[in-house]
Amino acid sequence: MDRDVIRAYLWQDIIRLGFSPSGTKEQKTWLFQYGRSLRSFWEVENYPGNPSQAGKYISATIDSSRAIGLTYEYAIENAEKFTVRMMYAPPVENRELMWMHDMDGKFFSFPAQRLLNDLKKRRDAVRAMDEKDLGTVIDSLIIHPTPHQHVESPLDNHDIRVGGGLENLFLYLFHLRVQLCPDKDRRAAERHRLIALFTSAIGKNSVIATGDLMKIPD
Repeated sequence: MDRDVIRAYLWQDIIRLGFSPSGTKEQKTWLFQYGRSLRSFWEVENYPGNPSQAGKYISATIDSSRAIGLTYEYAIENAEKFTVRMMYAPPVENRELMWMHDMDGKFFSFPAQRLLNDLKKRRDAVRAMDEKDLGTVIDSLIIHPTPHQHVESPLDNHDIRVGGGLENLFLYLFHLRVQLCPDKDRRAAERHRLIALFTSAIGKNSVIATGDLMKIPD
């Protein structure tokens, strides 16, 4: 089976099984556990603020580690309409708006999920997949997003890669969790953990519990 076809099905499965909480309650739980996980994963002193709801928007402000010095805010209307704003954090009184990732699902996106709907081909892809396939897809989605941007000013850190083609809100936030971790060894350990986690989930075709997705790598 063609490796690109295998990886296309894995791409969809990773998003479906790891980053697609259904309904407002599950989405709020995902966001809450996401925020709780950052304190240990980034080794920062305080937990980020919990998500709050004002009208139809769920939002939170996340301060990353002092070593990175970035703050980001997300505001979610629904899974297909959200913004993530990134700012340079220190000093607090002089924060500069740097970046806004804006997703608006009312515009057309390539309907890959509708095209990758052959259950037999998916089963064949799962049987044929190997660790290299999973690693390649996880790299392309999370560790080193294929289309990405680098921040050069006022913070110049080439290891931070802000994904530019990520339409899924939860995937986008999770990739920031990895990108803004100041510990290279922990990022490498997270990559290996995710390969093992998604190998199991895809093989069983089972949704990953949010608590398992947010675990800290050994």
